[in-house]
Amino acid sequence: MDRWVSLLNQTSGNAPRTARSTGPAPAVIAALMIGFSCSPLLGKEGKVIRSSDMIQLIGVNTHMIYNDGAYAKLENVLQDLKFLGVSHIRDVLPGADSQPALQGRDALRRMVHENIKLNIFVPSGWTSTSIAWLRSLEAGVPGAIASVEGYNEINNFPPKFEGLSGPEAAKAGQKALYEAIKSDPVLSHVAVADMTGFEMIKEPTFSYGTTLAGYADVMNIHEYAQNGAPPGVWINPTRHRFYQNVGADVPKVLTEFGYSSRPESNWGFIGVDERTQAKGVINGLFDAARSGYSKVYLYELLDEKPDPEMKDLGFHFGLFTYENKPKMAARAIKNLTQVLASKAGVDKGGADMSSSDASIKVRIDEPEDNIPVFWIVLLRENGSPIVAAWRETPFWDRAKGSPLEARPIQANISFGKTCGSIRTYDLLQSSDPTSVHAGDSLSLTIGDYVQLIECAL
Repeated sequence: MDRWVSLLNQTSGNAPRTARSTGPAPAVIAALMIGFSCSPLLGKEGKVIRSSDMIQLIGVNTHMIYNDGAYAKLENVLQDLKFLGVSHIRDVLPGADSQPALQGRDALRRMVHENIKLNIFVPSGWTSTSIAWLRSLEAGVPGAIASVEGYNEINNFPPKFEGLSGPEAAKAGQKALYEAIKSDPVLSHVAVADMTGFEMIKEPTFSYGTTLAGYADVMNIHEYAQNGAPPGVWINPTRHRFYQNVGADVPKVLTEFGYSSRPESNWGFIGVDERTQAKGVINGLFDAARSGYSKVYLYELLDEKPDPEMKDLGFHFGLFTYENKPKMAARAIKNLTQVLASKAGVDKGGADMSSSDASIKVRIDEPEDNIPVFWIVLLRENGSPIVAAWRETPFWDRAKGSPLEARPIQANISFGKTCGSIRTYDLLQSSDPTSVHAGDSLSLTIGDYVQLIECAL
């Protein structure tokens, strides 16, 4: 994005990007039973996800080498991450040959001492000295380096490596990076994520085949919704075409995803207003969870430069404004992490997700448009289940450049046992319950962004 990438190059012509299939249309009346005897792994719709796993899914992109804008103020960055309840960031591996790079190194070093975990992607020209700097961070604060990532968007920034250029340089550099990390006595346990941008270069010979062995431990994707559309068209369980032949057990991450809050009308890569940005970001996080992603790095933490006249789309992807004021998306993420971490505390793996015989029944009256209702279950440490339910109806009129509000549909959720209370949460409003009920079931309306319904035990 912006100085990393011009995403306008990712759209072709005036036509909207083709939607991938999300499966067969649902029945007019759909019923779901979710048993807690399922696997704790993220991402299969109807599976149980620990509340702590949902919190840890969330990361955010930063630009700590930018010393001429919002990221120059490290204290604001740390304050904003604390506000969100997020401890994972993605940033570039800084060099040591310029003042901005040295500033970036200093900022990242200070951040790991504030318990921030880093996913670091390498630029063209990375060296063994660069890896040594990562080693020093990990040695000083074990666990500081959550993952190391290959080149960023090689379609926009073709790397060079040992006399090679283009796709061959990218593939050779990725292999060398993997070998450097896995042979390092301090970093060998760190996961290596694949590079990005290969799917855009249209190079038929550039393929891993059935395995990433020797290149990466993790599949890596960037997704940005087109035409102001909901994110589920792009973030769904369908395997990305470049990885279709790779083994099913390979984890995957989404290292860039977001919406610009510069409202506009057009086809392709356009911005939306702040409320729609918040809807898209929250839905995208839950789309990623139901689709099997282990991490999502939102793009990005801050609007980088002042742009009061809203002239530059790229300066409005932040969860916070240039003046460091939280947008609605930032407040929604804060509400989410506070709800999930409240009362029972952050789950440390104590919830038994394999032995409980409880079940949840969700009955949905589907409207005629057959737009599905998505749901997953989040499980607190004390066993209290939280249903996350939402639809992905169009929420932006790309022709008029204005928001759309879909008519909610009726649903009934039965928890199969009497709850101490049933609490509903609107993440765009507050971390406090919007309603509290007694009993074992609840009738409610489901709109175009995620709602939480908790059976408090």
